[in-house]
Amino acid sequence: MTWNFRITVRGRFAELDEEQRRSLRAAQDDHDMLSASFPREGTFLYTPELVHYQHRYLITSDEADRDDAETLANIRAEELSAADLAARGLSGRTKGVSAVCVEEFKVRPRSRT
Repeated sequence: MTWNFRITVRGRFAELDEEQRRSLRAAQDDHDMLSASFPREGTFLYTPELVHYQHRYLITSDEADRDDAETLANIRAEELSAADLAARGLSGRTKGVSAVCVEEFKVRPRSRT
């Protein structure tokens, strides 16, 4: 079976210098926490205080077991997050990873008012 997971990697920036802070602040509008989605290529988000960041990914796994698929998706998301930070010349520490299985979404019928 194919499993799709919306993965959120939450972290904390480490040792930002003034140039990195300036650059992040200049691009803040493109990385707003409230307007992000879960694309396959990932989304990088951070707070205006430049303390916390998030990466959001849609990761697909073909593992037979759902729990194994989630574990592998979480590991892949952590790897992608670390690689993205490094590519941006930033460092940070992962504080948590959470996953939501898209196949388990429950769609509620609209209520009639």
